[in-house]
Amino acid sequence: MSLREEMLAMLDSTRVEECCCEISGDILVAVSLGRMTKSNVYIIAENDLHTYVRLLKSWELKVQRVVCSLPKPFEMVDDVKIISPHELLTDETPRKFFFMFTPDCLVGERKTFFEDNLYKIPSVEAPNKIFTVSEYNATRMNLNSVFEFDANSMFYYQSHKEELMNLFDSLADETSKRTLYHYVESCVLNCAYKGEQNSTLWKYFFGGKYERLYKHLDGECWINCGANEGDTVFQYLSFDFKPKKIYAFEGNKETFERMIHNLSLLPPEKLAFVEPINEMLDENTDFEKILAGNKCTLLNADIEGAELSMLHAMKNLIQADRPVLAICVYHFKEDLLTVPQFIQSICRDYVYYLRKFTPYVGNIKKNHEIIFYAVPKERSI
Repeated sequence: MSLREEMLAMLDSTRVEECCCEISGDILVAVSLGRMTKSNVYIIAENDLHTYVRLLKSWELKVQRVVCSLPKPFEMVDDVKIISPHELLTDETPRKFFFMFTPDCLVGERKTFFEDNLYKIPSVEAPNKIFTVSEYNATRMNLNSVFEFDANSMFYYQSHKEELMNLFDSLADETSKRTLYHYVESCVLNCAYKGEQNSTLWKYFFGGKYERLYKHLDGECWINCGANEGDTVFQYLSFDFKPKKIYAFEGNKETFERMIHNLSLLPPEKLAFVEPINEMLDENTDFEKILAGNKCTLLNADIEGAELSMLHAMKNLIQADRPVLAICVYHFKEDLLTVPQFIQSICRDYVYYLRKFTPYVGNIKKNHEIIFYAVPKERSI
């Protein structure tokens, strides 16, 4: 089976992978009790519904209903119906066993409702039939409600199969296609990222350890969006590149101040290249005014989900200057599609790559730091 065929099969899957962590302790007690009593399992949650349904089914639990008070663009989760909390009060299904996913499913009015009515629900026989998945337990179960930026990514990617396959076909090499496959797999099957990863040391400027995805220029004019504490500026200069100008944008004031301190450690001849700017970027940012006549040749962005807005502000400059683009596409589930789609709509004669770099420690699925590269053909390797 080709990688493309594997991608299509994975997108059609209704299973989840084994958890990265073992099932043990109170989790194992709850799952075993539910199986032992042949209970009808009800899931109380607001986000990641597909993940929860498939995970509990993979443990051979009989998932009967999903209880959700927030509106959803779908009425079923696979073959499981979504009902409101109030519908529980007249639900006569026997042997109910509840899994409550917290911390955010029991707050405000929902918390009051369940405190007042949980034991009035028909066929809830004992307190041990109600298992609460706390933040601690969610971590042990490798559930993504606690740590991820967005919910229901499984449903989103499976609902956008054609667009994902268009992205797959547009990528220039096998490494990019494998990266896409394993990233989507981690979301659809609820598993850790299994593909190859590169050290973050090479991010933006190389595809892997000195793997050139594009030709570096002397006199590069680089717009660095999300410069953080100046780490990527130091990273770039450590490769002995010879820029004309580095515009280092960092919106957070405290982080910007740390960047200013760090930049003071640079040798004066290298510090002269850098212009630090404390500004949040969006579609209204006036890049032409900031560049003051300079031509942008390199643009990267890691700005916590504002990448698409920034690209809209840069549209005319990108089309005129034809810079290399290295843009994060993992902050929101839509970014994987909307960012490449926008770039491909405005960039002609570009070559496209996807690369994965090592994520931060708290990313339990290891699937952050996905970078989409768009390289003008005149600078491609």
